[in-house]
Amino acid sequence: MQADLEFVTDRLVLRALKKTDLAEFKQAISSSADTIGIWLDWCHEGFDDLEADAWISRSRQNWLTGSCFEFLVLDKATEHIVGAIYLSQIDQSANQANLGYWIRSEFQGCGFAVEAAEIAINIAFSHLLLTRLELVMSPRNKASIKVAERLGAHFECRARNRIIYNSDPQEGLVYSLIPSDIEVPSR
Repeated sequence: MQADLEFVTDRLVLRALKKTDLAEFKQAISSSADTIGIWLDWCHEGFDDLEADAWISRSRQNWLTGSCFEFLVLDKATEHIVGAIYLSQIDQSANQANLGYWIRSEFQGCGFAVEAAEIAINIAFSHLLLTRLELVMSPRNKASIKVAERLGAHFECRARNRIIYNSDPQEGLVYSLIPSDIEVPSR
């Protein structure tokens, strides 16, 4: 998939990260540490330019190798960063990937995670032709559970040591989506 693709809804634009996103990307992450950092250990108040630059470089490299497709989620009207959504841990032999997302604190609760995830799901099933997506989250992450349920994902299990947070293995809830769970537009 090309890194210059954009996907647009009435409210959002999804696209690959660019070096020009560095300042706002850093600010979006560091300012959201109170709501995102409790679930994702890379999100902290001191997230700096070096971390943001490395993140963007790694994201761009992942696009080139096809190992992960991370989309920056932008407010269509203002072009401000709302968050990110990604298809990660793409496993060609199992034809599956993980679907992950984070939404900047001030945009949480507006339905942006579901809206962006619907685009990523369509990309996964219609363009990448994957046959399974997994959504994995902490049992305490009520917002992510709500997103998974709103997407129509099926709860499969509570998996021991499924999430690593600050080098500590933790229990995770595993939800899944397969193409028949959703209406995938024909190609």
